[in-house]
Amino acid sequence: MNGNGGLEILSQTGDPAVAEVFVARDRRHSDRMFEFVDGLDYRHTRGEKWIVNVSTQFGCPVECLFCDAGGGYRGNIPADLMLAQVGAVLDRHDAALRRTCAKLKVHFSRMGEPALNPAVPDALERLPALAPNPNLWACVATTLPDGTDDWLDRVFEVKERCYRGRFQLQFSLNSTDDAWRRRLMPLPHASLDEVTDKGAAFWRDGDRRIVLNFALAQGVPIKPAVIGALFNPKVFMVKLTPLNPTARGLETGLATALQPASPEGVQALVADLRARGFDVVVSIGDTREDEIGSNCGQAVRRLAAKA
Repeated sequence: MNGNGGLEILSQTGDPAVAEVFVARDRRHSDRMFEFVDGLDYRHTRGEKWIVNVSTQFGCPVECLFCDAGGGYRGNIPADLMLAQVGAVLDRHDAALRRTCAKLKVHFSRMGEPALNPAVPDALERLPALAPNPNLWACVATTLPDGTDDWLDRVFEVKERCYRGRFQLQFSLNSTDDAWRRRLMPLPHASLDEVTDKGAAFWRDGDRRIVLNFALAQGVPIKPAVIGALFNPKVFMVKLTPLNPTARGLETGLATALQPASPEGVQALVADLRARGFDVVVSIGDTREDEIGSNCGQAVRRLAAKA
């Protein structure tokens, strides 16, 4: 398939009505593969909401117990190659869409830990020139590894200049128990107290609330009382998601505590959090995403297994 800049596309899988996953590599380094996604929200047309997910690293050094992106880490993806992923997706569709889409969301949340890549703020700053749309949103998801304060400060500066009111920062917590968090996400990362302080320093009036994401796994504690004691509902919101079915999750014995077919199973948790003043989103995607294997790292793992 044709490349885009230094990007060479190796495979394309999925369903254009749900999500299409591309595995690519850096033309200069044939062993450095990554994924990016041309996605939709099943409740909207592409003109209403378009989602692009890009990778920030070749593999991922965090190696979360439930994610297939870990292993085979080969370093950071440069800003040019992050933007090339976005460009490759935008170029697949009518050129006017990048300017007229009612909500174009670019997520720096695929393979890799964005906070470990110092080129991410540069890519964020250059993104509006690639997609000149007043409804362009940038989204970054991070576990907040230790030693990334300067990175977060730089992202804050770019957010203030380029994305006021159109930036979404997500802290992937996954448990309110620090011992469990260290087990699930084994790279040293911010404690819950530190997450509170960093989020409060990042947020300004008019910003989207910072997302506290919990991928709900059986047996892993999520305590509303802890969330309520530590986090300000004016600054933070809570997102609950299923634990996606992955090879890594099967290897480590983790299973989802939120069944897509029966979201009512978390009603008590949602009610408790809302009673404490939090905006709570139960985010269950299109189940066809699991069927086509579009979760993070799965496409690269499949392609590598064939090699």
